[in-house]
Amino acid sequence: MANDEENKLFIESFCTNVQNPDRSVRQRALKQFAGDFLPKQPATAYSALFDATYLHLLRCYSDRFESIRTQAVETIDLMLDRLPANDFYLGYIVPVLAKRIGQAEIIEDSEELRHLLLEQLERLVQMYRDPDGAAGDPLLKVFDEIVDILIKTLRDPYPAAQKKSCEIVMALGTATPSLHYRAEALVAPAKTVLSHRHSANRIVAVETLGLLSLHILSNGDRISEIIMAISPLLMDDVPYVRRACGRVGCLMLMKLRDRYSFFHRILPLVLNCLTDDTAEVRDDILARWKEAGELYYLENETELSKVALIEKLPEGYPIDRYTRPTLACRAIVQRSLRVVTLVLREMEEWKENIRLHATKLLKQIVLHAEGSFSTLYAEVNPVLAKACMDSDKSIVTEALSVCELLGILLEYDTWSKHVLLEFRKFPCLGQLRCIRTLYAHCGQCELKQKDIKLFAALLLDVDVCHNQKEDYQHELLEFCEVLVIDSLKGRDLTAMLEEITVSDGGDSEEQSLERMLYTVVLKVVAFCYESKETIREKGLNVLNRLDTDIDKLHEMHLASVLGRIGHLESEHSDASTSLMLLCGIVSICRFQESYFEPLRQTLEKALSHAAPEGKVKLFSAISVAILGWSEKNNQAIDVQLSLLKPFIDVLIAPYLVWAAGRSAESIRAMATACFASLAQGVNVDVYAALLPGYLNVLAGLIEDNNIATRVYTLKALLRLEPLDLESLKLLAFPIMSRLDDPSAEVRELAAICLGSLKLKSLADADEGTFDRWQEILKQIVSVMMLHLEHPEIKLRSAIFVSMKRLYADNRELISRLANEVPSGCSYKKDLDRITGTAVDEQ
Repeated sequence: MANDEENKLFIESFCTNVQNPDRSVRQRALKQFAGDFLPKQPATAYSALFDATYLHLLRCYSDRFESIRTQAVETIDLMLDRLPANDFYLGYIVPVLAKRIGQAEIIEDSEELRHLLLEQLERLVQMYRDPDGAAGDPLLKVFDEIVDILIKTLRDPYPAAQKKSCEIVMALGTATPSLHYRAEALVAPAKTVLSHRHSANRIVAVETLGLLSLHILSNGDRISEIIMAISPLLMDDVPYVRRACGRVGCLMLMKLRDRYSFFHRILPLVLNCLTDDTAEVRDDILARWKEAGELYYLENETELSKVALIEKLPEGYPIDRYTRPTLACRAIVQRSLRVVTLVLREMEEWKENIRLHATKLLKQIVLHAEGSFSTLYAEVNPVLAKACMDSDKSIVTEALSVCELLGILLEYDTWSKHVLLEFRKFPCLGQLRCIRTLYAHCGQCELKQKDIKLFAALLLDVDVCHNQKEDYQHELLEFCEVLVIDSLKGRDLTAMLEEITVSDGGDSEEQSLERMLYTVVLKVVAFCYESKETIREKGLNVLNRLDTDIDKLHEMHLASVLGRIGHLESEHSDASTSLMLLCGIVSICRFQESYFEPLRQTLEKALSHAAPEGKVKLFSAISVAILGWSEKNNQAIDVQLSLLKPFIDVLIAPYLVWAAGRSAESIRAMATACFASLAQGVNVDVYAALLPGYLNVLAGLIEDNNIATRVYTLKALLRLEPLDLESLKLLAFPIMSRLDDPSAEVRELAAICLGSLKLKSLADADEGTFDRWQEILKQIVSVMMLHLEHPEIKLRSAIFVSMKRLYADNRELISRLANEVPSGCSYKKDLDRITGTAVDEQ
């Protein structure tokens, strides 16, 4: 009894002191009560202690000093640990909590104390937990106050308070069966936590919203709102946030009320995680996804068990890269293909990361849907083609993976007619990549073998094979290579050469498959002849696959290609497509007897109508092609002359004649370049037979106003063979005059050409002819010696080389002239070395 009296006196003293105006007295009273008095009391006494002190303790929750408020909350926590689970206490504590942290404005300004109060609320929720309502659901009594508190604290600026609020919501989900009454009210404040900078808060917010969706009984719009709010976090930088999204998706698939009607909205949460960059996320969600599939199988076992008996692995399934989803998982996706509409919309978003994730999601849908996706191909094709030419390379890679799966999993006839039609309408890079990947990965079938010519004819269209963008050309060659390889599988030469009617923008014509593929590849290569070496090499490799003897391909099909180059009768500039194509063909194929005549006729037509800049481009291509003449032409001299003479007379010689104007000057220079190429590319004997007929024109061009013309003319004369006296006189003096040319290159070439001057049949020449040649030569050598004083080293070297060559046939003359040079002259020793060296050699 004495002990009870002491306790009663202590409690009365505590109640008095805790109301004292002095803070230190109140603080000391709380400290003694919590630290000294309560631990000594038996558990049975706590109910009476609470009844005696709760009003004074709860009043301290509003004390003006934070330390007092904190001690009061901690004291109540101590008592709650020992109090029985009687809902009597809820009615007193929760309203006080609501006044402190559940008001519209912030009453409790201490962040740590707000967090402490929330921990107390969580303790109450756990203490009065009754998930089945067996105990009468004690939390229902204060349920509205708890929800009001959470609506406020979910928006608390203190991160720990926000996180704790989400944890309390999840605790409520398992502590009371009444959460569905106000679950919708918690959705909006919980959504605000999704954008928090702390990943832990975002994770718990996702989990909270997932739980709330399970307790919303009738409002489907609110569930859709939750899913749409969570979806952006699938692109979160933190893997655990993405994993939380996937887990919520799997939870909804298994436990959401009326979940079947929401499958198409839930699936992105799950399928996106199956392609996550982090293996931990992929493995975790894959296991849960299989569990959801198992549940769906149990619910639909009658139907799915029949399907399981007859299904088989699709032909060509990429088992090395993909694990085929379970039957039940595929069935979930196949009944929810409405999701494709949402995916296509996101694939056209302006943000790259959204487009990338949407494309990855589409790949997973195709992987699960398999043949059921056939009905959606026409809808997907335009968006997929756009993704195939996206500026982001990772999106292109994923889009091509989708095309690859479509080619493997869909029947050929479900997409072939559509892509042929779409590509004719929109022959863009994306459609080309899409159609190439589909065709390359679809299985072999009779219909595909029949349609190969249709695909080849599609590429023959001028809008396709005349496209000069590098990416487009590369993709075009890739497709051609696929068609070439496919055409050679189980097909004989007769099938390759069988002709069908095609049109490439002009008149229809019968063409074989080989000719069509050759035409497309040759045109692509031709457009790249001046640049894009990688494309050019790729094209030549494709031609080599078509036939290892490329010259044979040219022989069989080039004439047809030349005949179908349109609009050559029009005045074309150097940027004209037709002219660029012809120049490329000339540079690539060069000149060969088997197709020389059609090529000559085509060039003649083009030159006669081309604009000046077009003529310059054509002559440039001709000069490049002539450089390789000897590689492709080893016929007898008379045969080569019969080819070259008409060619030069009709195509080149008319443009060597002087005409006024800058344009004519440029054309004349490039026509002269063709002669310079002849000197280098044609056999010596053939060139020696050709050159005399054009010496009159070339002699005049040596003194042309254009430096380039003079350079090319002198290059054409570098391989001079012995000439008669008249021809030598015609050339010698113009060449000699070029030693004083303003251009260093011209001066050097002129010095070299002078060494090539030689009288024809020197031994058989009559005395008068020889004397006249010696007189001319004396003038030439004298001028050459005069230029040995020139400061230019290259010019002096060229003169010395030419004098050595002249000395071989004119020793007496050159020795005499060398002896006449004064001994103090700077080049006297060099001349003596030339003559001395010659004597020694003799």
